[in-house]
Amino acid sequence: MLTAMILMASMSTSQVNAEQNSEAGIQTMLNEETPDVFLAKATLQQYLSRVVRKDWDGAKRLTHPKTLQVIAQMKKRAGQETHGLAPWANRETQLKTFRFVESRQIAPGVVAVQVGEDNLHREGNVMSSNDPATYLLFKSRGAFLIGDKKSSVEVSEVSDESVRGGYPSFVDVQVLAQARRDSGLHDGRHR
Repeated sequence: MLTAMILMASMSTSQVNAEQNSEAGIQTMLNEETPDVFLAKATLQQYLSRVVRKDWDGAKRLTHPKTLQVIAQMKKRAGQETHGLAPWANRETQLKTFRFVESRQIAPGVVAVQVGEDNLHREGNVMSSNDPATYLLFKSRGAFLIGDKKSSVEVSEVSDESVRGGYPSFVDVQVLAQARRDSGLHDGRHR
């Protein structure tokens, strides 16, 4: 009798643990990143690591060509590269460390990633910590490239409409066509 009670108690505990593990597994699946978000964050990790190391050529290779054109136009007009994605031109602030805070896929091939940055400010030799910055990444040339940096902005403040309208043709046409094809399929058939 005692053995039967112990066996019943252990079975009910196992069942409760299995249910909790199942719920945790479902929650983990819901919290998983899309492949685009994962790839965009990996690209941003490379970019920011290069900025910390002052590898300007490497940082430029991960910057969207349209953004590099905007930076060049600014230099031509104003005589200086005053853009968030021109860290080589900003002698006053140096990125020291960073951490990912939040990310969101805005559209097919478009991801916003919020980062907390620790920056050294040369004036006064002051270190600021956890400065928010949101980076916009666009799928281009078969990979993600950094298209813009919004300093002091959290990812929740970036509207999908402003990004879709403000960055025309930053995403390759093939990415958009694939997204349309994928959304047109339902249970393996076109709707």
